[in-house]
Amino acid sequence: ACFEKAVSFLSPGIRSVLLQLDEPVQRETYEIRLRAEQPVVLFGKAGSALLQCDGTLSKDRIDTALYCSAEQLSDTFHRLCNYSVHTHIRAMTQGFVSTAGGDRVGVAGTAVCDETGNIVSVRDITSLNVRVARDIKGCADGLRKLFRPDQPPQSVLIAGAPSSGKTTLLRDLARSLSSFGSGCSYKTVVLDPRCELFPKNSRPGVNCDVFSAYPNRLAVPMAVRTFSPQLVVCDEVATAEEAAAIETGVNTGVRFLASIHAGSKKELLDRPLFRLLLEQCGFETVVLLRGAEVPGEIAGVFSRKE
Repeated sequence: ACFEKAVSFLSPGIRSVLLQLDEPVQRETYEIRLRAEQPVVLFGKAGSALLQCDGTLSKDRIDTALYCSAEQLSDTFHRLCNYSVHTHIRAMTQGFVSTAGGDRVGVAGTAVCDETGNIVSVRDITSLNVRVARDIKGCADGLRKLFRPDQPPQSVLIAGAPSSGKTTLLRDLARSLSSFGSGCSYKTVVLDPRCELFPKNSRPGVNCDVFSAYPNRLAVPMAVRTFSPQLVVCDEVATAEEAAAIETGVNTGVRFLASIHAGSKKELLDRPLFRLLLEQCGFETVVLLRGAEVPGEIAGVFSRKE
């Protein structure tokens, strides 16, 4: 179902071939790359592979691969934007567009910049990367021991490489910690700037409120001031400005679940942003994910001291 949802907006000729893939292959596909006048490439557990015209995969058969024409790429892009490109310009300037179902699609083309060098639009789209979002209920069960119903929540930082399952893990943990049936019912606010954690028509926890498409740096003080949360979930902290907003929230007694890009413990320790989050934002625990080959799998759980 996740795969079918992710390919639902693709140009019909490409979508029909993708849907011929065996179910196990669909289940283990994490990304679908479309490039103008180039073969369609899938990335999954076994790495990158070429989509064949007969609905199979190959590591080297370019001669029988399914190509994406410029017309099909343009058709897919307009379908992705629901034929209203201008409403997605802000997201495109950050390199992506999110579908209504919560799948993030990377967008590459030619940037249009203003006099100060800021990207204001993107034209001549040449590549799309469809990331297959999966809602895996129960994937965060191993982290539930960090939270006790009779105690306030603690702040936890989830670190991992791109496509390692940070968003999937955060989603499941946020839902679990704000659902009365799970033993925890923390007043939880989810900050979802890319509309991926809880897209439209998805179900967060009963005691959870979602700020969709708000920039984190603005949403943190807004959420703290107006919803008095015990726990704020913040996906992909990337700037010192966002860290400063989290620090302000922590100083009011709020705890945070957040994620950060880092492919290894060494890479994490080398990042100034991580040191800022650890030293000034009070994260007690860091969870490191294994990588894109095994999304959502935990490599280690470390205390602040460790």
